[in-house]
Amino acid sequence: MLRTYTLLLIGLSVALSACTTISREECSSGDWLKIGIQDGADGRPAERFDRHVKACGREETPPDRQQYQAGRETGLVTYCTAVRGYREGALGQKDYDVCAPESASQFQIGYQLGGRIRQLESRISDVNEAYFAASQGLGQQSLDEAERARLLQEQALQQAEEARLNEQLNLLKAEADALVAAARKKI
Repeated sequence: MLRTYTLLLIGLSVALSACTTISREECSSGDWLKIGIQDGADGRPAERFDRHVKACGREETPPDRQQYQAGRETGLVTYCTAVRGYREGALGQKDYDVCAPESASQFQIGYQLGGRIRQLESRISDVNEAYFAASQGLGQQSLDEAERARLLQEQALQQAEEARLNEQLNLLKAEADALVAAARKKI
């Protein structure tokens, strides 16, 4: 019984700590500018401040919304770029629409490009699985000629589809390389 209770407490504390957006040390430090910069650089929505306030509870240093917002705006400058948009899209991250209008279009160009590459890579993986399934089927001893012909045709179709998708993927990756090269020139 004691062991069950201990495990329950450990599990509950892990679950609760996963809900916090900020550590006690960060709450105590009161460096809301730094916290805002990090949240902005991570593309977090402005509402995150309220979650930090709730996570900090009754710390001695009160949360400073102005400092947080100033820091977040600074962080968003590094987040709201085409290259970062590409990264977020390629990773399948949610777009919280946090960028100002003047930088949102560049972020979206990268985000959509990254998303298209992610979708193509997923489709290529599906095609490879279908090819592998056909290959597995061809290994069966009890295949009749009609089924063997169908599986060979399936393999050929999957190979052709993979070649077509890889061609598209290469074009998109070249576009992504150009996007990154253009961003490096600006630095």
